[in-house]
Amino acid sequence: MKTCKYSSAIFLVCCAAVLFLASLAGAADFTKIVKLSEQMLSSSERQLIDDPRPIPNNPKKFLPPAVYKRYTYDIDKMEALQAEAVGFKAPDRVGKIAPEITPGKYTYQDKAGKPGLKELMIPLVYERLFRQSGPPYAGTYSEFEVVPTRQSYYCQPFLEATLKNKEKTRQDPQGYMEWQTYKGGIPFPMPSGSDRIKAMQVIYNWETNYWGTDSQLLPTLSYSWDKNFKKMSESLTYTMRTIAIGRMTDAPMPYLDDRAKQLSEFRLSLAPSLRPRDAYGNVTKAEFTLDPLQPHKVYAYAAALRRVRKMTGSDSQDVTMGTNAILDDGGGFLRKLSPNLYPYEYKLLAEREYLVPTFFVPGDNLYVSSKDKAFHNMKMERRPLYVIELIQKDSAYIYGRTILYIDQETFELFWNESYDQKGRLFRAVYNIDLLVPEMGIKTALISPSYDFQAQQSSLGFYSVPVPLTDISRADYNIGKMQNFVK
Repeated sequence: MKTCKYSSAIFLVCCAAVLFLASLAGAADFTKIVKLSEQMLSSSERQLIDDPRPIPNNPKKFLPPAVYKRYTYDIDKMEALQAEAVGFKAPDRVGKIAPEITPGKYTYQDKAGKPGLKELMIPLVYERLFRQSGPPYAGTYSEFEVVPTRQSYYCQPFLEATLKNKEKTRQDPQGYMEWQTYKGGIPFPMPSGSDRIKAMQVIYNWETNYWGTDSQLLPTLSYSWDKNFKKMSESLTYTMRTIAIGRMTDAPMPYLDDRAKQLSEFRLSLAPSLRPRDAYGNVTKAEFTLDPLQPHKVYAYAAALRRVRKMTGSDSQDVTMGTNAILDDGGGFLRKLSPNLYPYEYKLLAEREYLVPTFFVPGDNLYVSSKDKAFHNMKMERRPLYVIELIQKDSAYIYGRTILYIDQETFELFWNESYDQKGRLFRAVYNIDLLVPEMGIKTALISPSYDFQAQQSSLGFYSVPVPLTDISRADYNIGKMQNFVK
């Protein structure tokens, strides 16, 4: 049987996309990229198969030299800027809880003799995922290696913007961000105030996190299984995404255009579907807004009907193809903080260290077994986290309560667990991230999602994002959605 690691498949497509992009002038023609990427995906690359070789996601190997140089910065400088922005380094805030859990390898069989593991790990992760691999859930691990805590950071332009705009972003008395005051960077790098205000600041920091470049192409390959590991669905999409407010690496800056500034359009995305075949050509377009009174706008183009539909708030609560998460769980948490659109109560439950997946870097060899759908070569490190509870005030929403675990240093989201309106555990999303050290690029590497009521699970695989240039409003027009099917 032919074998090819999931990341190798996406890597090949990514290479093809980059080479093609390098030859483009003006607005990007993504129809050609879609066709080219389909040719690169041979039948042997459609499977999720073991491969313990290092993750081949180093952008230096496939980006044109000039593009790579453009987005590369001094690591020492980024580390210094990150520490200045947030006021500390992660290694200085860990090591107090269960100090007997030192760097080294641990297995699920150590649970009985090492109670510190339970004290250090996110409770649901410890109970449901750290166990002997096998059904009913993918994305488990029976062993992992604890590694020393490292400082994590963002790219230099984002951190410079954070320091330049420090204390400029305002909140109203209820804690909602006055979006016109946000100019870029981390809006609240040193969260403070009441528990509610502080919790909202932390979530805003997560929602405005920076990928490393203003515009990117991001391939996503997802599989989902039932409790017996029978495959239920798969999907392959290409997401073209751009930052519209607070741009800092590519012209125009700091706004994509006047429309973005007037309508509070923070991010735009366009995602054509390549697999499964019956979904080929379907496209999702999203406009994510900063204004707490304005909903995110999501449009779906149905290729078979050649019609565009504007999705409603209830549509965002439907499961997305190839996953066990809803649109509002996208990226881990994609819900509007609003006083009138499914409003929440916000509680800061804890500020403490937890043992969570490290920020993997190119050259690490994390992989998933096709037999047991489990992680191998998992690495964990102590990280200082915020634990935030959101209690939904609208009984019509699918979740009644959500708990978020967010990093104190970078405000990255590690874990989202959501409960239904009756208080029963429903779904969870786990973010296992990739950091490209010299570029400060951050992205999900693998994102498992779980439906604990149906005992289903899915794994989403990502490549390092491909930087895009020469992006304009025209690339995100509704009419563009129809160009993916000829």
